[in-house]
Amino acid sequence: MVDALLVGGVVLTVWAVGLVHQLGHYFAGRRIVGIPAAELTLVSPLVPRYVALRDDDEGVPPTEFERYRDVYARHDPEFEHLERFVAGGEIVQTFLLVPAAIAIALNGFEVVAALVLVASIGATLVAVGYDAVLTHLSETPSGDYSALWVVSRRIPVLLLVGFLFVHLGAFYFVA
Repeated sequence: MVDALLVGGVVLTVWAVGLVHQLGHYFAGRRIVGIPAAELTLVSPLVPRYVALRDDDEGVPPTEFERYRDVYARHDPEFEHLERFVAGGEIVQTFLLVPAAIAIALNGFEVVAALVLVASIGATLVAVGYDAVLTHLSETPSGDYSALWVVSRRIPVLLLVGFLFVHLGAFYFVA
């Protein structure tokens, strides 16, 4: 029984991390880029999960890079906010989950806090690996980091280093 609860808690935590990440993209799209709510959709409550941009009557997934870029350009023709939109998932994930984990730890639930941090780091590393493999196989950007890589190689490297620095630094409060 305890094992089932533990597994369920881990699965729920990983699912919640993914949801927070996608809400970060949604928030950046709505608030920073100015994409109307009707043209921005969270797709699939499970996996793969992504934010689709509306093109006519259908949602365009980010794996259709050229088309996704063209639809995005309708809202940000100069690509002025592209980096913030693409990095929005990692940024919101970090700014929400790390303080939440610290607060959870400070209230005496260190194991739960560590689970939140490990789930956040793990989900990101799996996504980066998946992005790298799919980008290599398809020869087109297939995720957040490869899309940022096209803009500038420094951006995804700095984003990942910053993400890991903040998350690993939070273990000071959790351990």
